[in-house]
Amino acid sequence: DCPSHRMGVKETDNYHTGGGDDEGVHDHDLRSRRSWFSSLRNGIEDLQTNYLNNSTTERLSRRGKEFVDEHVPSFSRALAAGSTPHIALAMLVALTLFSIVHWVLQPPSTGMSQTLVPAPSLCASQDDMYDTASRLCQVGNKYAYWYLRNKNWVQCAPNIPGYKYLLNTENQGSFTYPFAKAKIVREFYDTCIPECATDEDTYHASKDLCMVSDGVLITWLNGDGQYCAKGSVGETAIRRATASLPAPRNYWYAPDAANKVRELLQTCHGACAQFDAELHDHAHCQVLNSLALHFLQGQDGTCDTTLPGYRLIRRLGTTKDVAGSFMYPKSTGDEVQNFYLSCMKGWSRKGRAGVGALPHAAETIQGKSINAYEASRARQQEMKRWD
Repeated sequence: DCPSHRMGVKETDNYHTGGGDDEGVHDHDLRSRRSWFSSLRNGIEDLQTNYLNNSTTERLSRRGKEFVDEHVPSFSRALAAGSTPHIALAMLVALTLFSIVHWVLQPPSTGMSQTLVPAPSLCASQDDMYDTASRLCQVGNKYAYWYLRNKNWVQCAPNIPGYKYLLNTENQGSFTYPFAKAKIVREFYDTCIPECATDEDTYHASKDLCMVSDGVLITWLNGDGQYCAKGSVGETAIRRATASLPAPRNYWYAPDAANKVRELLQTCHGACAQFDAELHDHAHCQVLNSLALHFLQGQDGTCDTTLPGYRLIRRLGTTKDVAGSFMYPKSTGDEVQNFYLSCMKGWSRKGRAGVGALPHAAETIQGKSINAYEASRARQQEMKRWD
């Protein structure tokens, strides 16, 4: 009944078999010894298993090496001798390895959905894709697509069935239609045409580009004077599109860059031709180009008298305001610059983009002059802010 005895019973209670206290202690010792022998036996078995595995690995490795040493040299000699069966076997092995690498180990494609396939016979155009899962055509015509996305650099006919149908099919930025509707969708596509930066810039379908027509901008791009803002997005778009063409004679830009080119044009203005002096009225310039002066004074030289710049100078003639020299309107500096260039030896009229260009003041946007268009846009933005 002492406390220490009760504690001992409690601590060994899990091992008590119903006998006295000595029997419990004896059983506890016996179980401990059995547990130790069991652990030792398991360890021995593990060692034997590892030994057997290692022995098996060594035997397989040794046999594989013997196989390679025995058969590979003879196979190589047979290939070198031109044995047809061995060559066929080698080609079969190579084809198998290629198939494994190409089809099994190749990472999954992250590009176009595997359900989209070209199907010009089913869809409205060769740019549209056919979804084999939904059995619908997806709009791929870029001008129709961007018009449906409300971009203002492309125009399509809005009152025809194809447009009205597609407008109601938008799903996460895509437009689809069943192949039964391909005819009316194609009719809608045929009405779409991109808008260039100005009314005078022309779109050429063969290049899918707009051609620059503004004389001031062309002269400035040539590096022959005039003024436009440097480093603009519009300038980059023009130079990039022009550089993509083989030996271009003009300057070009993609239709989707029309707004950026329009913004560039709004920064351009006429200036005197290179190295000429602006007169005190700030509206005229004095001719200082030596080659042009010699030609105009009848001394020597050859210049192109068919160019507008020549006629402009001749029209004003010499005046007392410039001490008997020649003058011209400042706004026509780009045209006079082209006349100067024609006086240079080796100048090719066909190779100059500025020939035939339009005066900056004659350029229009949606029927308005560049300045009037900009003023109209500013008023519209101001009204939106007040609204």
